[in-house]
Amino acid sequence: MTVLLLGDSGLAMLLDRYPDLVPLAFGDDVECRAVGGAWSGSLRGQVGDRDPVSYDAVVLSAGTSDNHPAFSGSPALFRENVARELGRGGRWVVLVPPGLARAPEPFDTAEVNGLIGEYAEALAELVAAAGGTAIRVRAVTDRLGPAAFDPDGMHLSRAAYEALVPEIAEALAPALAPALPVGPGA
Repeated sequence: MTVLLLGDSGLAMLLDRYPDLVPLAFGDDVECRAVGGAWSGSLRGQVGDRDPVSYDAVVLSAGTSDNHPAFSGSPALFRENVARELGRGGRWVVLVPPGLARAPEPFDTAEVNGLIGEYAEALAELVAAAGGTAIRVRAVTDRLGPAAFDPDGMHLSRAAYEALVPEIAEALAPALAPALPVGPGA
């Protein structure tokens, strides 16, 4: 199985910090274009001339950075950017962002999480409309509480990734299933 990883640190950190979990989630053939701080406008460059259809699956983590003032993004622009890439086809699995345990100074955590929530709902809606799978990371972070986040309050902990890996693997399972024989004698 070949998997393309796109988006922000949600996937980049999994590969960088916890490489032992990567094959459990994605198999052995992973191409990572995800980088910390990426926003939906970064997706076009991350995909580049790659054809999402040529991968068994494309996994996307996006929606946390889009609300940051540095990007001057909006939910409408986010939708446009994500829909453009989903429209290229392929089998998509998205990690819907959970929000932050603590926003960096001087930002208000509740305000930032409210904005992230808008992007999270848009992302889940877009991927469902495209026939993809949405994994709601917040279900994991709510279950783990403070242990779900690194001390910075923004990034997921190893415990959170360990809980997410089986969900990612389950979402990708249909792409891993061997093709059934077709024809006479099958």
